[in-house]
Amino acid sequence: MMALRSVISSKIPMVIILGATGTGKTKLSLELAQKFETEIISADSMQVYKGLDIVTAKASHQERELVPHHLLDLLEPHQMFTVVDFRNRALKIIENLTEKGKIPIIVGGTNYYIESIVYQILVEDMTDSKALLWDVSKRKRDYNINESQPKKLAVDCESNIKEKLVSDVHEVKNVIDKQKLQEDVDNETNFSNEEIHAKLKAIDPVMASRLHPNNRRKVLRSIELWLKTGRRHSEVLDEQKLSEGQLRRPDATIVLWLKCEQTIHDERLNARVDSMLKEGLIQELLNFHDRHNKQRIKDDKPPDYTKGVFQTLGLKEFHEYLMMTEDERNSEDGKKLMLQSIDNMKIATRRYARRQNKMVKGRFLEIPTREVPTIYELDTTDLSQWDKQVKNKAIEIIESYINKIPCPYEPLKKNIDEEKKKINSQSSNYCDVCERLIIGDKEYTIHLNSFKHQRVLKKKKRLLDQKTKEVQNNS
Repeated sequence: MMALRSVISSKIPMVIILGATGTGKTKLSLELAQKFETEIISADSMQVYKGLDIVTAKASHQERELVPHHLLDLLEPHQMFTVVDFRNRALKIIENLTEKGKIPIIVGGTNYYIESIVYQILVEDMTDSKALLWDVSKRKRDYNINESQPKKLAVDCESNIKEKLVSDVHEVKNVIDKQKLQEDVDNETNFSNEEIHAKLKAIDPVMASRLHPNNRRKVLRSIELWLKTGRRHSEVLDEQKLSEGQLRRPDATIVLWLKCEQTIHDERLNARVDSMLKEGLIQELLNFHDRHNKQRIKDDKPPDYTKGVFQTLGLKEFHEYLMMTEDERNSEDGKKLMLQSIDNMKIATRRYARRQNKMVKGRFLEIPTREVPTIYELDTTDLSQWDKQVKNKAIEIIESYINKIPCPYEPLKKNIDEEKKKINSQSSNYCDVCERLIIGDKEYTIHLNSFKHQRVLKKKKRLLDQKTKEVQNNS
């Protein structure tokens, strides 16, 4: 029976709908799910939380009645949900659907979620004993982290570090007080970024060289991995590189990438925010702020818009307005601030959409070591041509796979920039002029050409010239 199920599952394609916000992913997913009598899996890291239905653009209750949806409204805002959590749940749902002969339709708003089910890229094993991330930890972390300015931190080249590594991990365990390190991680808010980074460097100098001290979450994640498994994160990542480019379902993955001409898309996104306002966006944000941020602010713990549902577009942009009293919001200054907040949200939404498109292209088509899934580009610019250019094309693509006939449309091809192959995104570069550690060759090149670097360089050169003159005058 299990063998028969596996055969059936392998013949069912996994359909993924990608695209920037506002390109019509929800509309197409509903049409395809109804056509093929199946169900939808949400791959949106914000929609997994309860509430904020308007600002996160969730499928409406009416739409959910038409088609069953998965991975929506699972968590309270204070709870954490990782890409590992998503992957483990999503793969089970996908398998259940395919066993029933149904086509899983995954609608993506979060590209890393999509990657986790398309590729074998995650370090964490799917068993509880190995699933370990910052957010998986049972410890409740406070959103407010004591940040400090980075100090000068010289980092050896990775090749030199590897030579210095202790070959046997048990020797490291004997040197490091594991219990004390666990206690320090449990109370990590008492330590600065540099102090946490130094703890990682003691157990895994290679990984420490890849992570900036300010990347606190990933630094702690690497420490926790060692505490849990006894293995260095860098070693696990190196092993993972051997298989990370492999597709989970090499012959059964269809990606539909919705694209829209930029000018039209910008106009559509502006209209989308206006539509949210009419639906009650302001009141939704005020209610959320009252429930989840007010008490934190009273306790001198400002909201952190970098984690969980607090990253939702709109919360940060409306922060100052939400902080006002009702009388202040009704004043002229309050009304002006509301209009400015709306403009800020529109700008942030347009920028976010551009980043989403760049990430789709960069992560699926431009990584040399990765296999490319079957990706078809669908143009959603002209909504009057939706059925012809989007819906019917998508149906033809899926049916051609199911019926084992040639697809009338050409998928996108891998586009590798030869120069990018030479760039090391994990190299450690220390700028002696600015006294800053910068991770990645590309980032270091950008820094060296930046106005800030040039300004510090000129200032130091000027001070050096002054000292030289003083020495010459005194002599």
